[in-house]
Amino acid sequence: MENLQEEIKNKIIDWIISGAGGRLVVFKPENFSNGADLVVIKKGEYDPAGDKDLPKSVIVKTKIFGDSSQKESKEIFISVNGLLKETGSSIFKKNINIGAFKNIKNFYLAFVFFNILKQDIENFICFVPLQEFLKVAGKENNGDVFKFESFLSADKNDKYSEFLVNKKDFAQVLFDKISQA
Repeated sequence: MENLQEEIKNKIIDWIISGAGGRLVVFKPENFSNGADLVVIKKGEYDPAGDKDLPKSVIVKTKIFGDSSQKESKEIFISVNGLLKETGSSIFKKNINIGAFKNIKNFYLAFVFFNILKQDIENFICFVPLQEFLKVAGKENNGDVFKFESFLSADKNDKYSEFLVNKKDFAQVLFDKISQA
């Protein structure tokens, strides 16, 4: 199952890169303590050292000309949840523990079926902002556990239908969300 989750993450990365036109950088964080499987950021804002407090040469040059404002990096954190699609009418069911990431800004949950025959993710990704997920999802008896249940299909309506994104459009949706953040 762990290999399947890695394969799903890799396929999502592939779809983001192929649709981003070089405008986005997507990576798997080294520290998974916040629950994010993927981080997406605009190209040019990625700092692999993760040391955003150190002055950069561009900022120093800007200070010379009187503007000392530093542009805040905008990134999206994604928790990827995938399952094998067994039949055409499969329902994606999963309990999600939000304890690790409930206070993180710009956190999203992605739910996707994996088609074992095509070796690719299905056409639609349910891409839900965490705050919206908390409003829509059914809460389990445990405090931080919420229930997700959806067809993940454009043909069948459910309470998550408004969050469905075609995998071909996923990169553009991410770019728009980062631009608005």
